[in-house]
This record gives sequence, C-alpha cells and structure tokens, in this order.
Amino acid sequence: MDIKLVNITAIEEIRFIEYIDAWRNEEEVISPSSCDMSTFSFQEWKDSQIAKSKENTQDQVKSDTLFLIEDNGYIFGAINLRYNLTEDLLKYGGHMSFGIRPEERKKGYAFIMIKLALNFLRINGVTKALITITRNNKSAQYTIRKIGGKLENAYESNGNVIDRYWIKL
Repeated sequence: MDIKLVNITAIEEIRFIEYIDAWRNEEEVISPSSCDMSTFSFQEWKDSQIAKSKENTQDQVKSDTLFLIEDNGYIFGAINLRYNLTEDLLKYGGHMSFGIRPEERKKGYAFIMIKLALNFLRINGVTKALITITRNNKSAQYTIRKIGGKLENAYESNGNVIDRYWIKL
C-alpha cells in the first residue's frame, strides 16, 4: 500500500463524500473543521479552501487542508495547516488540526500524516509548531508526544482542559 499527503486539488468528490459520510455515520464532529462542507457544494467548498491557501486576509490566516490518501484515492485522514498564528490561534487552534477517519484510527495514520505535514510548515517558514489538544483525546496526545511535542501548559475552556504542545521543526 502506498500512501501520500496531497493537497485539495488531488481529492475526488466521491472519495471526499465517502470520507465525510464515515464521520457522519459515527455521529462525530468532522475534524478538522475545514472539511465540513456545511451547505456548500463540493466545488464551492473546494474553491473556498483553495482561496484560503493563497494568502492571509483580514479575517483568515493562510492555510491548507491536506489529505492522507491511498493510491486509489481512499482518504485516511485530513489535516488543516495554518502558517501564521493570531492571538486566538495561539490559544485555541495552533498551527494544525487533524482527524483520522473513524474506522482507520489506532493504526498509525495520524503519526504519518503529521510527520509529512510538518514539512509543509517548515517550507512556509514555521520553525516551531503549536498543537492544542483536549486533555481527554489520549490518542492525539500520544501521537504528538511520539513526534516530539513538548507540553508547554494547559488551560480550561468550556469545561475542557486544553493542552498546548510545541514541536521544533
């Protein structure tokens, strides 16, 4: 099996809909939230994501949504990378948010996807990546620690404890 990290232009609509349906079938919140099409058509959603990858705007930092896929287009997971941090992102979002398709979890795909994604951050001038994780997400914490993430601190938000990890690139 050959897997790779690709940008949004390489994603087929039918494979993306299958991926989103896997989240919905488990009644889970889609992660990263950049994959939630809401009321957009696939093409409208794709165009909006491509626009976000171009440059910073007044309301949004430059970001990319990338997908870990198999050669046949099957999507294992997605990761949203943000190349700059606002005050809000310093606290709540960090440089990335990611998710693995529910039936593919605990197989090492998050580790592979994040390792590959760190190169995108590096190429875009990020030297230290911030990842925020809710304390109860033990799998994500394990993965970030395995990659070399160091816990800086934690805070409470809406009844959840949020841990802030940094990874040197």
